[in-house]
Amino acid sequence: MRGRRASLPARTALVAVALAAASAGPALATDQSLPVVVVEGLDLADLEALAPAAAVGLLVPGAGPRVSEDAALAALVRGKVRNSLRGGLPSGPVLIDYETATEPPLEGPAIVLSLPAGGDQRHEARFPIAVLGDGYEGLLTSESTRIPGLVSIVDIAPTALGEDGGLGSVADPDAVGTIEALDARISDNSTARPLAALLAGLLILVLAAVSPAAGLLGFAGVLFANLLLGLFGVSEPWLVLTAIGLATGPAAWLASRRLGSPFGLAAVFAAVMLAYLIVLGADGQAVALSPLGPSQNSRFFGLSNLLSALLLVPALAGVALARITLGWIAAGAAAAVSLVAIAGSRFGADGGTAIVLVVGLAVLTLELARERRRTAVAVAVLAAAAVAALVAVDAATGPSSHLTDAIGGGPDGLAADLRDRAVLAWARATEHWWLFGLVVAGTLLIVVLAARLVLTGTPRARRALPLALAAATLVSLVVNDSPLDVISAGLLGYLAAQAYALAGEASPSRYAEGS
Repeated sequence: MRGRRASLPARTALVAVALAAASAGPALATDQSLPVVVVEGLDLADLEALAPAAAVGLLVPGAGPRVSEDAALAALVRGKVRNSLRGGLPSGPVLIDYETATEPPLEGPAIVLSLPAGGDQRHEARFPIAVLGDGYEGLLTSESTRIPGLVSIVDIAPTALGEDGGLGSVADPDAVGTIEALDARISDNSTARPLAALLAGLLILVLAAVSPAAGLLGFAGVLFANLLLGLFGVSEPWLVLTAIGLATGPAAWLASRRLGSPFGLAAVFAAVMLAYLIVLGADGQAVALSPLGPSQNSRFFGLSNLLSALLLVPALAGVALARITLGWIAAGAAAAVSLVAIAGSRFGADGGTAIVLVVGLAVLTLELARERRRTAVAVAVLAAAAVAALVAVDAATGPSSHLTDAIGGGPDGLAADLRDRAVLAWARATEHWWLFGLVVAGTLLIVVLAARLVLTGTPRARRALPLALAAATLVSLVVNDSPLDVISAGLLGYLAAQAYALAGEASPSRYAEGS
C-alpha cells in the first residue's frame, strides 16, 4: 500500500469501523483464537509500523505457476492449496473466517496479510504478513517452508485456530529489512536460474565434445558453484552467471587435467554428494535459496527438480566409477550417501528423485554385474530394504516430508501420491505446445541414443552409466513435475556420459571385469 499514510487517529478510526462492520457480519469460527484481516494493497513498507508489536514475513499465496485472488482466498479459509496445474480451487470445509480492511490494525491479536488481487496471474510475487499477539516477534517461522521469514498460506488456518503446525517466530532486530532482502534474493534467483542452467548446459556440451572427462566434471563445477553461492547468499544474476560460467567451463577443464582418471572423477563426485549432504543437514536454507534451488512458489526446502536432475550425474557416475576403481563396497557406500542426500527428510527431501535414483542404481548394478539374474534379485531386495530403512529412520528422527507422509499412508497413500505426481507431470508438459514439443523431442532422442548404444554391441560396463541415466530420466519425467528441467538435464547427462564411455578413458582392464 503505497502513497500517503493516514494519521494514527484516522487509521485507528478506520480499523474501528472495519471491526464494527465485521461484528455485524458472520462471527469468527467457533475455535478461532486470532482474527484474520486481509488488507488490500498492503506492502512490505507497511510492516514497519507493525513490526514493533508483531512477527513479520513473506506469504506465498498458492502453489504452482499460476495464482488468483479466488484461489488464494479458498486456500486461506481451508488451510490447504491446490496446484494451479490441476485447475480448480482447493476444496474441503471452511476452517476460519477473515475480515477485509483498507488499513492494518496497529494492535492485536490479529493476523494481518495481503493477497493477490484479480484473476489468473503468474505466481511470482510474495505478500506481506504480520502476526500481532503475545509471543510473536521478529521473523515468522513455518514448518511448511523451513525458511525464517517465508510462510505458506496453508500456515494461516492452524495459526488462527491455535493448533499444532501453526506459525512461530524467531527474534530479529531488523525483521523488515531481513524479509526485504529475502524477497529480493528469491526474485534474483528466479531471474538467474534459467540463464545459469542454459549457460552451464552449453559449456558442458562443448567440454564433452573436446574432453569427455571435463564434460562430466562440468556437472561437479556447476553444482559446487551453486552450493557456494547459496552459502554466501550471492544471488545477483551477473555474479551468478559469472561464477557458474567459470566453474563449469575453465575450472572443469583445468580439473580434468589432474583429476581426469576414473579414480579422480569418483573422488570428485563423492565430494559433490557429501558436500550437499552436509550443507542440507547443517544449513538447508543455503540450498533452498541457492540460484538453482526451489522456486519458492510450491516447493520451499530441499532440492528442486533441476538440482535433483543435475545431481543424478555425480550420484550415478560416482557409483559406477567407484565400482570400477575400488569395488562393490565403495560403490555401495557412494550409493548410500547419494540416496540419503537426495531422499532424507532432513536433507533433499525429494521423494520423486528417490524413486528415480533407485531405478538408475538398479540399471547400473545389472549392467556392471557378472551374474545378471542373481544380481537382479539381490538388487530388488537391497533397494527395498534401503528405502524402508531410510523412511523408518526419517520417521523416527527427522521432520516430516512428502516422502515420509506418502509412505506413511501405506500402499494406498503411496499409490495416490504417485498418481498425483504423474497427473502434475502431464499437466506441466502439456501446459504449452512448444513445451510439449521439446519434451517429446528430448524423450525420443534419449530413447534412440540408448537403443543405439545397446544395439551396436557396446560392452555392458561401458554402457552402464549412460543407460542408467537414460532410465532414470524417463522415470523422472513421470514422477517429477518439471519435465523441461528433467529432460534437459537428463539428456545433457546422457550425452556427457556416453561421450566418456565411448572414449574409453577409464581403465580397460577394469571395464573387462564387468563385461
